[in-house]
Amino acid sequence: MNKSKLHLFFMLLVSLSTSAMAVNNAVEITIGGKGPAVDALAFRMVQRTIGNAITNGIIDNFNVSGYGKEGGYSACAQASPFTKSFPAFVQQLRTIKPNLNTTAYSLHLTTACPQATAFCTQDVKRCPNGSFVGRIAPSCQFAACL
Repeated sequence: MNKSKLHLFFMLLVSLSTSAMAVNNAVEITIGGKGPAVDALAFRMVQRTIGNAITNGIIDNFNVSGYGKEGGYSACAQASPFTKSFPAFVQQLRTIKPNLNTTAYSLHLTTACPQATAFCTQDVKRCPNGSFVGRIAPSCQFAACL
């Protein structure tokens, strides 16, 4: 009986530690225009808040994944492992209230930002056989000549 209680206690500890490790250390940020241009004041406030967080070491990974036609962008900001101020940063972003008639704004907490996509320049290299090859992500090295 003692052995089964010990096993149950151990399983409980493991389940608690794994759920405690699944912390939201990143926030996906989307701000963009809904036809008219994006709310310029709200857009600047989002930019300043993110810039201050980078400067103060609150976030150490910021990736923009797309841009809106009427202004704005989609991005992900990930907390630095050395900060405890990330929840305050997210709360500051939540206090920004853009004009709902012109601007879509959303925040979604997530465990981590996705890996950034590598974009290579569109250089080409001429191969000895006369063909051409381009660069290949993520290293952006030229492809092998065939």
